[in-house]
Amino acid sequence: MSGPIQLPVPFERASRVRRGIPPRLVGAGLVAGFLIGLAFIAPNLGAFLVSSDPPMPSQITFLTYGVSIRRGALDAAVARVRSGETKALVLGALNSRDAEYYVTPHSAELARTYLIGAGVRPEMITTLPSVSSEWEEGEALKEAVIRERWTSIVAYAPDFRSRRSRGVLRRLLEGTGSELRVVSVPDVEVRLDRWWETRPGINVIYNEYPRLLYYWLLGRLG
Repeated sequence: MSGPIQLPVPFERASRVRRGIPPRLVGAGLVAGFLIGLAFIAPNLGAFLVSSDPPMPSQITFLTYGVSIRRGALDAAVARVRSGETKALVLGALNSRDAEYYVTPHSAELARTYLIGAGVRPEMITTLPSVSSEWEEGEALKEAVIRERWTSIVAYAPDFRSRRSRGVLRRLLEGTGSELRVVSVPDVEVRLDRWWETRPGINVIYNEYPRLLYYWLLGRLG
């Protein structure tokens, strides 16, 4: 005897059975989950970039090119000279694109002029060669450390770049015998704890994290 006849399931009913949870509901759930996760992670994205030590007396105070024309960093350097906490100042210098087309003072020269105007003796100020990256700046500092036999350095760097600056300088100064501390300098235009509220803050996050990852992959962070 033949078995019972199987009737085909109507197409609409079969579609509902196979479909399960509607795609729109799945998509909405994923978006909601992403936003909830972002709400917890976002404040920490800015905080993670900051790595700062308390200042200490040091032979050299180094202003990286990221802060060498910031009034707050320059004033801190002047205060360290006046208090006797440091014996000399070293300025980082970034290659100036404007110099290719215009006659303009270099940022390092502006910083030097400011320091001298604040009472720092010219012979206490050293300007490193102009560079195009934090790695090149660290290499220039390493050469000066070896040449001048500097034994202790307090470096000032932008807060959003301080973790990368610390890693680079630690890597390059390994084996020189020089003690290093990195002090972060806040950016008046960027609140890292609420970076998503301003365009400069968003730019900092989207620009710094790829650079941090790139330096880590190349083994440039100590």
